Amino acid sequence: MLATELKNVRWGDLIDPHDPSKGKYYPLHPPQAEVYNSNIRFTAAIAGTGGGKTVVGPLWIARQINKFQSNPRNKGRKILGMVVAPTYKVLQRATVPTLIETFKGTELEGIYKEQKNLYELPNDWGRIWCQGADNAGGLEGGQFDFVWGDEAGQFKISVWNAIQGRTGAKEAPILLTTTPYAKNWLYHDVYLNALKGDKNYFIKQWASFTNPAYPKDEYERAKRTMTKDRAAMRYDGLFMQLEGLVYPNIADCYITMNQDQINQLIREDGSLPGGIDFGWNDPFAGLLGHLDPHEDILTVFYERYLRRTAIEEHAEKLPKFEDKTPKWFADHSEPELILKLRRGGHRIKKAKKAIHAGIEAVNSRILTGRLKIVKNRCPALISEAETYTYTEDEDDPGTDIPIDNFNHAMDALRYLIMGIDHKRAA
Repeated sequence: MLATELKNVRWGDLIDPHDPSKGKYYPLHPPQAEVYNSNIRFTAAIAGTGGGKTVVGPLWIARQINKFQSNPRNKGRKILGMVVAPTYKVLQRATVPTLIETFKGTELEGIYKEQKNLYELPNDWGRIWCQGADNAGGLEGGQFDFVWGDEAGQFKISVWNAIQGRTGAKEAPILLTTTPYAKNWLYHDVYLNALKGDKNYFIKQWASFTNPAYPKDEYERAKRTMTKDRAAMRYDGLFMQLEGLVYPNIADCYITMNQDQINQLIREDGSLPGGIDFGWNDPFAGLLGHLDPHEDILTVFYERYLRRTAIEEHAEKLPKFEDKTPKWFADHSEPELILKLRRGGHRIKKAKKAIHAGIEAVNSRILTGRLKIVKNRCPALISEAETYTYTEDEDDPGTDIPIDNFNHAMDALRYLIMGIDHKRAA
């Protein structure tokens, strides 16, 4: 009997397996059971800390293995899965130990090879690769039969795109277990799609105390120690806007356009300004917009956001148009890269990098309705904007310096807007 033979098990039910040596059983509270039994392509367990979301991950994997082995089309095939955590440290400290402990003492107990980050299932049934999302290269290549992303709310959007790509050919299921951290890609690409009734998405949210093992008194005590919004995210599993956002109203700028509408926009009167922030291990971020000369509305409709890509390839791929030449404002601390883009036929100007003036210029456009962002074409820009916050410095609580992390599209946006508004900003 596989450990996967759990059917709607509820917390507190008495389980009396016929052969305890071959089974290991976890009573699930109702939200956990719904996640475990989900047959939807993208499933998200979004819960407060201590709510038991990570516990569901290995059980869900066990169910995927059982379904795979029960399918006649997979006869003779080995299952290939992936487990992803936001960092290698989280992977080794929490995610992998939970997987190992859950499978221990069952027919799924295998061998974890730490040097390879590989869990080998018994009886040559298959493998589960275990990766930290901070190792972007480990997420590339191959097609998987399932992916479990633990604390997925901390993933960058590039990680979400990568694991979708690794399951696309097989339309394989993905489970995301997490506490919400911001209104980032998880909110826009998963949560909102589920709320809209898209049958490819299933979400289940619950508070910490839904888990009967989590003390209600501790839940209430902890919530009293932090702000309402932060407590709602951490202990109620609800999406809230992060405190201290640099651009708190940027969601007011989001619009949707199809390719025909974008092509029409490019043909209209106006210029095509862009912003570029160079990067190698950090991503190269390039944004391009259309500036309406009559109403002074900037519509950002294009982004290029890639790591470890040669500047020559960027020069080849950045858009060019027959009737208009984009003007890019780029970080001038990399003059040799600017030169290579110019050799590739691009018009490059030095960016004005003043942080405070740039932030004011961006917020001015946001608050006056003169900035539009095509959200279906600029996912990295949106993801960064909704986690771009000021530094929380206990020694200087009034600091106005944004956190220097995951801000590459933010810099490109600032360069773009300062390029067209620097006189007004001055």
